[in-house]
Amino acid sequence: MTAKTAAPARAQVTIRDGLLRDFVERRGFAAVSEIAAELGVSEITVRRDLTRLENQGLLVRTHGGALAGKLSSAESFDSDEPTFEARRRRNADAKTRIGAAAAALVRPGATIGIDVGTTTLELARQLATRADIKIFTNNVRAATLLAEGPAAVYLPGGQLRAKELSVHGSIAIAQLRHYWFDQAFIGFSGLTDQGLFDYSLEDTEIKRVYIERAAQIVALCDSSKFGRLSMARVGALEEVDILITDAPPPAALRDALERANVSIIVAETAGTQ
Repeated sequence: MTAKTAAPARAQVTIRDGLLRDFVERRGFAAVSEIAAELGVSEITVRRDLTRLENQGLLVRTHGGALAGKLSSAESFDSDEPTFEARRRRNADAKTRIGAAAAALVRPGATIGIDVGTTTLELARQLATRADIKIFTNNVRAATLLAEGPAAVYLPGGQLRAKELSVHGSIAIAQLRHYWFDQAFIGFSGLTDQGLFDYSLEDTEIKRVYIERAAQIVALCDSSKFGRLSMARVGALEEVDILITDAPPPAALRDALERANVSIIVAETAGTQ
């Protein structure tokens, strides 16, 4: 390549970088496909640009897209998923309280979806004696626990994610899209003003189906997940109806939740008001 052709190419990349950053800044989060359509380039080019801009500290790359700006001092990025057992032990009391508060929202006769995760498993424990509901779940641990009780339990087919014991893939997605749910209870690994995040792309695809097919979305999140991001973005705050947690969110996150019209339920410890 000659110097005459290299200079215009560099200028073209610089202009594209500016347009890309502006698009992500305006949206807060943008998917690779959205950026490609906006800029009129291939998704391969977008991914290459995102990697370069992240290395420069100009945005935060997630699986399938990017977040605007750098991580704030109140945010952390989790690249590795702890084992299920390690997550189950972490803040176990808080998760029990969140599960109990979530179970109290389930109305008689309801058809509900229960997502994967340690907190959603606590919800399943709380519902194990209920006979007046129908439960759909891709959480094999939850389905096994609930199968001992009187409720009707439905487990979709698909690929089993080892260790997490979650069902995912195109077959599970297609089956769950046949149904409507009165409520869906979603677990995730991080919550910021940019939305809900999770470690696993595979499980996130199923979470998206629950969000699409439920009349009410209830997010279950202990306070250790505030300000944390992970590889995959589950959805925007505006897609959540209720957040159940164990402590009030920090002011900036609380304000973002209020702007998104998310109701916040704090599952108090025993003896508190």
